[in-house]
Amino acid sequence: MKQLVRSVACVLLATGASASFAATPPSDRVCERSNRARLLSSQHQAQADFWLDVAESLGEPSDRVLRGIKAAYVNWRNAETLASHVFTAREHACALFGHVKYDPQIVPAQFGTTITNRYAPVSSGMTLVREKRTADGVERIETSMSNDLTVIGGVACRTVRELESLDGVLTEDTLNWVAQHQSEAVWYFGEVAMKFEDGVLDNLAGSWRYGVNGVHPGVLAPEAPATGDVYRQEFWLGRAEDIARVVRLDATVVVPAGVFEHCLVVQEWDPLEPFEYLLSFIAPNVGVVLEVDEGTGERSELVQILH
Repeated sequence: MKQLVRSVACVLLATGASASFAATPPSDRVCERSNRARLLSSQHQAQADFWLDVAESLGEPSDRVLRGIKAAYVNWRNAETLASHVFTAREHACALFGHVKYDPQIVPAQFGTTITNRYAPVSSGMTLVREKRTADGVERIETSMSNDLTVIGGVACRTVRELESLDGVLTEDTLNWVAQHQSEAVWYFGEVAMKFEDGVLDNLAGSWRYGVNGVHPGVLAPEAPATGDVYRQEFWLGRAEDIARVVRLDATVVVPAGVFEHCLVVQEWDPLEPFEYLLSFIAPNVGVVLEVDEGTGERSELVQILH
């Protein structure tokens, strides 16, 4: 019982430390104020989860109580550590975008469904087939653009469909909605992500739509990319905050489907997953021909182009 008291005392001290952090005056800049509020929300949620776990542990037999509380404490500290890393990643994003709230002004009349941007997700009339070897098997992704139109927030969008499978078994079917601005930038207005388990629809996690729940669209293909350009690909606070940075303009890529020159190279990441970075290699008038996970080195390579 003394050990239990000491464990709870440690948590109370840690909670006090969090409270003192909350008293720190926020920045005057909108992005940082929002970022700090999200950090405090994550910290309080971690504490709430800890106490819920403690309550459940106290209902266990006496020989399991301390073990349960220790596990709850480790989970709580890990959650706070992750929240701190996410906070730092978001602070970096704030600096990249000038410390202002992300709130693009969308004028539907300025968008069209004719996609001429040569760095679009995939050229019309093509189906790009990529494969990646993972510990679980061969992941296959088929990407194509259809003529189906969907109106999102007043904007008529084309549909880019991605079919993902693992060793031949369908795992995800995603419909992405895109439209081209009059500047020729291709914007991303939402998606329906249908995830499957054992051939049965399991959930729609990750689905979003511009104008619903405060979600904002982002750019998938800038009109005139330059090295160092940074842009948001989508923004749903706390759910998806994807960012892209142009790192190269003229790369040559060799993949099973062939040799592709003059590729645009974009680094992509989400502050909510602060240790994961992806490099996308986009061939002009084709689409993504290679993706490389910078952490694991895994490569999703174009293996076939279907017409």
